[in-house]
Amino acid sequence: MLPALASLLALHSLDSAAASERKRLGEIPSAETALAEAVAAARSVADGLKARLLDNNDKRRALEKEVGVVDSHLARFDNHKAAVKTNQEFTALLHEISVAKADKDRLEEQQLVLMEEADGISADLKTAERALADEVKRADAARAQLDTERQQIEAHLTRLTGERSAAAATVEPRTLALYEQILKGRKGVAVARMTGEICEACHVRVRPHVTQQIRRNDSVVQCDNCQRILYYEAPAASPASEPERA
Repeated sequence: MLPALASLLALHSLDSAAASERKRLGEIPSAETALAEAVAAARSVADGLKARLLDNNDKRRALEKEVGVVDSHLARFDNHKAAVKTNQEFTALLHEISVAKADKDRLEEQQLVLMEEADGISADLKTAERALADEVKRADAARAQLDTERQQIEAHLTRLTGERSAAAATVEPRTLALYEQILKGRKGVAVARMTGEICEACHVRVRPHVTQQIRRNDSVVQCDNCQRILYYEAPAASPASEPERA
């Protein structure tokens, strides 16, 4: 293989590795955001249940005050019995007592409903708080792993940058300029293999006389369609094609 072509293949391998690492590095912030959103969602559930429990407690305290007012009325009515002079007054007093007791029963029924509701909310809150703790723990571990991965990628990119500089120095300037131009214009793929008579990058058939030139790997040849630099790699011989041994 032409040394310049071999150098381009080595350079392209380094560029492909660096592009892959940069792509992964760019995905890490999104992964960290997803972790933060998962924790926020779990926290929102727990906070919502806490708010419901506080609201429930406020309602129960308000009902307790109302029950206390009714109890004071009943006590006053009970004290007033001795002062009743006529049957009409007594009947009116009994009616007021009956109404007050009905109010108290209604309020106590509401208290019971709220207490049962509070028990359910408390149970749900415990579950939500455990889920939140698990989510925080999972996110912390994943974030630490992403941090380690980021450091590893950055270190690898630093090594690749050094290796690329060394590899680029072995390529003739005009060929390197051509390579860089294709790399920029073809989404990071400047070199492609020819399989059969097909460019693997654009999947277009190469002209027959150009195919023969590429198969020799003794010059820098570009695909007529996508302009990428093409090289040929002979397919590995299959076991079935090898001569049988006696």
